[in-house]
Parts: sequence; C-alpha cells; structure tokens
Amino acid sequence: MIAMKRYGLSGAVLLLCLMMAGCGKDQWVDAAKESDSFVRFAQNEILWLQKTQPGMRKTVTSGEDVSTETLDSVEWSNELEMIRSWSVSEYRKKHTYDETVDSAGSLMIVRYNAQDTLAELQELMVTYRKGKIDLMQWDIKQRSWYMDRDLRVSFQPRKGYGVRVSENAVWASPRAYEIFAEINNKEFLINGE
Repeated sequence: MIAMKRYGLSGAVLLLCLMMAGCGKDQWVDAAKESDSFVRFAQNEILWLQKTQPGMRKTVTSGEDVSTETLDSVEWSNELEMIRSWSVSEYRKKHTYDETVDSAGSLMIVRYNAQDTLAELQELMVTYRKGKIDLMQWDIKQRSWYMDRDLRVSFQPRKGYGVRVSENAVWASPRAYEIFAEINNKEFLINGE
C-alpha cells in the first residue's frame, strides 16, 4: 500500500480509516442501536457505500510529493472507521463541550468546542443545508510523550473527504501531509443517488 511505504503505519491507518463519501436514503442503523446521531450517520454511510460501491480518486500530498490513484471499489468499512470513533457523546463523558448554533435561511452550522485544551477532540463542526448534513469537520489533537499530532478531518456526503495531518515525533523532524478523496463515478454524481 502506498501509505505504508511512504508514511509508515500511521499513514496507512489514516488512509484506511478516513474515507467519507456518500449518504443513503435508508436508515440501516437505528437510534436504539447507536445513540450518537453522527456515529449513526457514519455507520449508515458505510453500509450505503458498501452496497453501491462508487469509485473514488485519492490524492496524497506530502511536501512536494503528490500521488494520485483511482479506485473502482473500496472497502468502505475500513476507510470510514476513524470517523465513527470521534463520537461527541463519548468525549462528553470526559470533557465539557460548548455548543453553538449559527443559522441563516436554509444554512445552519453547529459547533461543539471542547473547553479543555487537552481534550483529544477539540471541535466538531456540522453544517446543515436544508436540514441535511452537508459538511462534517473534526479538529483533533493527539498528544503523548513520543508524538504530537494535529488532524483536521472534513467530510462531505456523496462528495468526498479531506484530511490534513501535522506530526511532530521525538525520533523525526516535523512533517505534514494531506489526503483528499473524491467520488469519481460521474453517473453516480449526475443521478444524485
């Protein structure tokens, strides 16, 4: 795998875990099984994408190195695993989050900001357009004695995702890389299914 060779284990985990695209009309995971609506949304995305298998185009940028690949099929449960792990309701058990809502017409932005600067999940921002999720964005800080990592994960249903990572490890120079993935099946996008 490209990520394993170029970015090590952490890059491979990110590539496998951070693919977000698509949104189904059917609700396969109901509220009784998963209380966090954002996690439930991600689980339903995974099921729908696995069923429809739209292709994608993935670009990884690290410094001046850029690699792009086109995939016809994807194991979506692996790609979306990390998104399911950033549950606001789970982090609220450990930290306090402020919720702010801004809206104008059919656009509404809801932000969950951690009051504690040491919280791993610093912010979740969800943008709604006409009552449906249009964009989800997580700001994550991971700190340990051997690695500091800042992540910004952005996801747009049926369009793709982006990840920006900056790492500072004890054993290496600081580095940053970005991953962008977009659905590349033109019929899929035109039909809007």
